[in-house]
Amino acid sequence: MNRIGKPLQRRGERNVFCPHYKNCLDHAVREAWSYWTCGDCRHRLDQGARPEMRMISADSIEHYDLRLRL
Repeated sequence: MNRIGKPLQRRGERNVFCPHYKNCLDHAVREAWSYWTCGDCRHRLDQGARPEMRMISADSIEHYDLRLRL
């Protein structure tokens, strides 16, 4: 594995927004790990791959009124 990321074979949290997540996931799959964590990786807090989501006042948000009628 290209050791940019440092996945560990133990239970813990993963950062799905890390730009190296795909490589670490591929490594875990190749090694047949049932679980893995980003716990000791220096990139564990990197949010570089998080999609930018913008909300503006013109966005419509669905609203349903579910009043109970007796």
